[in-house]
Amino acid sequence: MKRLVLALFLLCSPAAAQAPADVADLPAGVAEESIVVSSDYRGSYVTVFGVNPDRRGRGDIVVVVRGPNESAVVMQKRRVFGLLVNGDPVRFSEAPSFFAVLSNRPLRSIASPQSIWRYQLDPAASAQLESSTGDTDPSAYRAALVRLRRAQGLYQEFASGATPDQRSGLTMYQGGLFRAVVRLPANAPIAQYHADTYLFRDGRLISAQRIPISIRRVGIERRIHDLATKFPFIYGLLTVMLALAAGWVAAFLFRRT
Repeated sequence: MKRLVLALFLLCSPAAAQAPADVADLPAGVAEESIVVSSDYRGSYVTVFGVNPDRRGRGDIVVVVRGPNESAVVMQKRRVFGLLVNGDPVRFSEAPSFFAVLSNRPLRSIASPQSIWRYQLDPAASAQLESSTGDTDPSAYRAALVRLRRAQGLYQEFASGATPDQRSGLTMYQGGLFRAVVRLPANAPIAQYHADTYLFRDGRLISAQRIPISIRRVGIERRIHDLATKFPFIYGLLTVMLALAAGWVAAFLFRRT
C-alpha cells in the first residue's frame, strides 16, 4: 500500500517530458530527483515509478537511466613478435558515461533492432564514433566499449524484477503499476542524469516520458571541486603552498637536535 501511495504521489508531480513527437506521455516519476554526494558516498539507488495507461495492462515497459555523454577511447590488442600491444586507438566523440536498461522481459522480444537503435535503448546505439576503424567492423569497437564499462558497473541490463539477492530490476504490479530500481555505483560521474520510460505494444512505441535526475556534491567536496574547476590557478597555488607547509611542519617536528 505504501508503494502504491508513493507511486500515485510521484505521478501527480510535474516532470520534464522529452518524448518523441509522435507518441503520448507515459505517467512516471522518480523517488530520488536529487542525490547528494558527500565524503562517504558509496553509490546510490534510483527508483522509477510509473503506470501503464492501458486499462487492460497491455504492452511492455522499458526504463533507461542515462548519464551524460562523454568522449571515450578503445584500443584493440595486436600481436607483434609474440607480444600483445595496443593497436591504433578508436575514439568515440560521444558515449554514455552511465547506462542502465530495465524491462519486464528481454529487450529484443519487446522491440525490433531498428527501434532499439532509433530510441537508443542500447548503449552501443548511443556511442558516436569520431575516428575511422579502418578495415575493422565498427560494431566490434562498440561491443568492446560496452563490455569494458559493464565490467566497471557503468553499463547494466535487467530483464526481470528485483529479487531478495538483487535489488535492481523492473517489477510489474496489478493495475498497471511498475517500479524500476537501478544502482548507481560510486564510480558513476557526478552530473545530470535522465530516466526515460517507454511503453511498447506489438513492437511499436506507444508512449514515453523523460525525467531529470540531479546528482550533486555537498559540503567541503563541492567547495573544493568548484575551486578546482572555476579557479584552477588559485587551486594549484593553494595546493603547492599546502604541500610546502606540510613539508616545513614535518621537517620541524622530526628535525635532529
